[in-house]
Amino acid sequence: MSSPFEYKPSWKSTSKYGKYFLYFTEYLKYGDFKSLGASLRYMFAHKLPRFDYQTSSGMGKFIIRKNSQDFQFINYAYEKAIKDFFVSQIDTFDVFIDVGACIGEYDIWLARQGKRCVAIEPVSFAGLRRNIELNKVEDKIVTFQCGAGAQKERVYFEILENYLGASHFDPEADKEPNVDIEKLDDLLKRANLSDSDRIIMKLDIEGMEPQAIEGAKEFIASRKDLRIIYEHFQEDNYRNDKALLAIADFTFQNLDKVNRLAIKKG
Repeated sequence: MSSPFEYKPSWKSTSKYGKYFLYFTEYLKYGDFKSLGASLRYMFAHKLPRFDYQTSSGMGKFIIRKNSQDFQFINYAYEKAIKDFFVSQIDTFDVFIDVGACIGEYDIWLARQGKRCVAIEPVSFAGLRRNIELNKVEDKIVTFQCGAGAQKERVYFEILENYLGASHFDPEADKEPNVDIEKLDDLLKRANLSDSDRIIMKLDIEGMEPQAIEGAKEFIASRKDLRIIYEHFQEDNYRNDKALLAIADFTFQNLDKVNRLAIKKG
C-alpha cells in the first residue's frame, strides 16, 4: 500500500529535472552506476532495488538494502541545503546528534571529517550499525536503538516495508508495541558529552519532534552552544518553534522549503 509519507519521483515532473540532474551527476561522479540505475528505475517504474548491494558516495561507503530508498539518502543532492549548511559550518561544532538517523549517512559523513556523533534510530538500527562498521568509524559514533519522545515507554510504530525512513508512531493503532521510546535527557547523559561541546542536533522523526523536544528540556536549557535542524511544514503552525521557545530563547531561519534551523541564544 502506498504511504502518504512516501514521495515518488516521476519523469513527468519537468519542474524537478534540475534536482534529478544533481542526483544523476552525483552518482556518476563516484561511479555509482548501481544507484544511478536504481534511481532511474524508481523514477520510471516506481520499483525499488530487488537485492542488497554495496556502493560508495561522497558520504562514505554504504549497504543499500533491497526494497529501500537508501540509494537516495546517500546522495549529496538529497537534503542538499542541510549538507551545504554543514559544509559551511564544519569548523563551528564538535558534536552532531542525529535523532532519526536512518542508515547513518549524516553520521558517517561527519565522522569521516572528525566529528563526534550520536545516532538514535529505532527502525533501521541494523543498517545503521552495518554502515558504521563498513566505514570503520565506530570510535566516532555512539548509537542508541530507540525513538525519542516525552517519556520512557514502548509504543507501536507503523513500519513501512518499502519506505523504512518514514516509519512512524501510530497512536491510534490497536497493535502490540514494537518500539522503545526514551527521553533525550536520559539518553544524552550516556553519550559522553562535555559542557563545552558545540552541538548541532537534527530531528527527523516523522512528526514526533514536539514530544522529543519535551523529553529534552533539561538538555536544551543547559546547553550554551546549540543548534537544531528539523522539518517544518505550514500546517504544523510552528509547533516545533513553540516547543523550543517554551524552554529557551531561539532565533529561526529556513534552510530550504522544508528544513528549518533553530539557534539558541546565549
